[in-house]
Amino acid sequence: MDRGELHKLIEEVTAQVGQRLARKNGAARREKAHLVLLPGPAAFPEKLQSCLERRYPEGWTLADFTGAAADALPPELLSREGLLPLATQAETVSLAAPPVSLLREIAAGEDASDLAYLVIRSILWGKRVELLLDFAPPRFKRNSLLGQVAEAVDTLASMDVAAVCYAAPQERERVTLVTEEVVRAAAKRREEAVWCELGAIITPSARDALKELGLEIRYEERKE
Repeated sequence: MDRGELHKLIEEVTAQVGQRLARKNGAARREKAHLVLLPGPAAFPEKLQSCLERRYPEGWTLADFTGAAADALPPELLSREGLLPLATQAETVSLAAPPVSLLREIAAGEDASDLAYLVIRSILWGKRVELLLDFAPPRFKRNSLLGQVAEAVDTLASMDVAAVCYAAPQERERVTLVTEEVVRAAAKRREEAVWCELGAIITPSARDALKELGLEIRYEERKE
């Protein structure tokens, strides 16, 4: 075997090894079907970590733009080009602790920034998109900052984007009539149960949906 043939053989072996590593890395990356985008420092990081573990027990890929997390993606992947392949493969794309300006940007359909582009594209692709907020979505107050936040969250909710408050427990809505729509809405929020007041009425179609979706009914007496 002359030198030329040896070099050719080495190139072929190297190419095969590279392909196998790429397939292995790609498979490992696809196993983490949840992509979490963290634009900046998160308030209550321990609670955010607990929320992620609860919602994505099979694991997630973290795009931490603060550079603080040791298990996050390397800095060279924190760009539109680097994250786009991960977003296309992900089952869920979550935006954790987003600034209000980014929420308003996404709700307005403005995709100039990389993060807004990725979230808007994920919505258009029909993926499950979630907002992991460090505050409970405020009630609408016209002509105020809270009103702007409420409007942005409501607009995104109309696009099937779920808003989850990870920082503080939200007051549970206790229904008196459980319908199929109530059950499916709870499943869409990835809740494990539908909370009802004592004596609540449960329709037959709601019972079928509970069985289908694996949810249960839990009762909670209203405190005066």
